[in-house]
Formats: sequence, C-alpha cells, structure tokens
Amino acid sequence: MMKSNTKEVLTPSHALWSTFRKKLDDAVTIYAEGKLKNQCKGDLALATKILESMKNIDVKETIIFLKQHGGSCSCKISANVARIWNNR
Repeated sequence: MMKSNTKEVLTPSHALWSTFRKKLDDAVTIYAEGKLKNQCKGDLALATKILESMKNIDVKETIIFLKQHGGSCSCKISANVARIWNNR
C-alpha cells in the first residue's frame, strides 16, 4: 500500500489546528524577567517555522490562507483567523 504524499492546507477545521495554535501561542508569548513578552516581529516567521515542522502540511498554501483570514503576522493568527473563519 502506497502512502499518500498529499499536502493539506491547515485551517481551523483541520485536525491539527489546535496543535498548531498551542505551539504558536507558546512561541509568540513567553514569560521572561517576570513579564509576558510578545515575540512576534510583525511577520509570519514563527508560524512558518512551526508549519514547516508539521507533516503533510502545505506551508505555502497555508500561509496564503492565514493572510486571507487576518493572519498578517504570527500573533494575529491567534487573534483573527479562527474568528474570521467561523464567521464566513
């Protein structure tokens, strides 16, 4: 039996969305020097790195999807994408 190499776009309805969100939230917001600090640099670098570590995810198409749904940077993915997706 051959394994499928089909890559999938990660959306809020995807089975791995909650895993992605947890990893992203942990990367974006860290606790340092007694304070919560936002590590987002206004780009999608953190999100891209996490997506690249996930099997069978089409990183390029997922980034396009995230941008189309309010995820213009790594921290805005958590704030906007699921809300916009659910209200479509």
